[in-house]
Amino acid sequence: MSEGAERAAVEYRRRDLAFELWNLRAVLPDAQQDDLLRIKARQDQDLAREREALAGLWSGNRDILVPGHRFFADHPELAQGITVSLHLGPYQLLAEPYLAAGLEPVIVLNEDARRSFQPQAENLCRRLGHSGHIEWASLGRRGFVRTMITALRRNKPVLVYLDGNTGTAGMRATRDQGMRYHLPGRAIRVRTGLARLACRLECPVHRVALYWDERGDLRWETEPTMRWSRHDDPGTVTRYLYDWCFTHIMRRPEQWRYWAMLRTASSCFRSAILDPAGVPAGLREDFQRAFGTCMEQSPGTVHLVLESDVEVWAGDVLVDLSRDRFYPASGLQDSDLDPLRDGQPTLADLASHHGRAWVDFHGLRLCLLGMARLGGS
Repeated sequence: MSEGAERAAVEYRRRDLAFELWNLRAVLPDAQQDDLLRIKARQDQDLAREREALAGLWSGNRDILVPGHRFFADHPELAQGITVSLHLGPYQLLAEPYLAAGLEPVIVLNEDARRSFQPQAENLCRRLGHSGHIEWASLGRRGFVRTMITALRRNKPVLVYLDGNTGTAGMRATRDQGMRYHLPGRAIRVRTGLARLACRLECPVHRVALYWDERGDLRWETEPTMRWSRHDDPGTVTRYLYDWCFTHIMRRPEQWRYWAMLRTASSCFRSAILDPAGVPAGLREDFQRAFGTCMEQSPGTVHLVLESDVEVWAGDVLVDLSRDRFYPASGLQDSDLDPLRDGQPTLADLASHHGRAWVDFHGLRLCLLGMARLGGS
């Protein structure tokens, strides 16, 4: 690898860690980079252990299934109603005890997850000799709610990964229309549809989590079954369920497999929030005129100075890490900011490097958003 490529890889990794740390701080607000690196090291260890255990299952060693079978035998109430779980530990095994008991559960997933998960799950069922089959309900597809209602009214178990947090119109609708839910370090938006369904049907709701304990043994854990009525508030029920979900995540962050949910569900990425609101409206025209004057009369002596730690993230998002603010990138690339990170270039330098149009739009916009300022020689 060339020296330039190595530098690019290091810089990419630095920005990647910056995003992961920002994500982690949603649930652990005081986390530092060392905390993140420790969690990632534990993730690697747990995933290696998990791959080994699942490989053993495929080769005929069924020891990993024993805890789930015992757990299901001790909790026969799980055979009916909604079972809520999350992407924690070996979450893929959630349905196996149901199938081993001769039941045919409905698993609720988004379509992308279903396409990935269904072939693996059905192949495993065949290898284990289970006679039943899984029915799949793809969130957002026509008829998925009817599938869930029909199953519940027939006393079939319905399994839902709560932290999937999506539905009709995908994660964009979750961000823009979901209920505000406060984590220790950030607000996210969550779906209330599952709670509405549980209240409407007044069906039992179970909470089940799978995780590896400190000795490396697989644990299944549940809480008392809940049953809400049509008189209950779905918003309150939703908060109750997500409180349970994030309690598990905060206890074992290294075992949670769906950190991407925090970014995609963050309130700060709502369409209504992603707008250029840096300089007060009354001063915007004055600043634009001053910026234009500098470009015309003194571009060689006026510098553009970054005032914040600024990055561009995937998804065309401009991030002010110093103020935890987010805006559309509007075509700005992260590498475009390198001259500003390396020094304090003049407007003429930037126009030579990026072109006049870039300075007129992106240079001015960075100032209007409060991420940069004009400075003299």
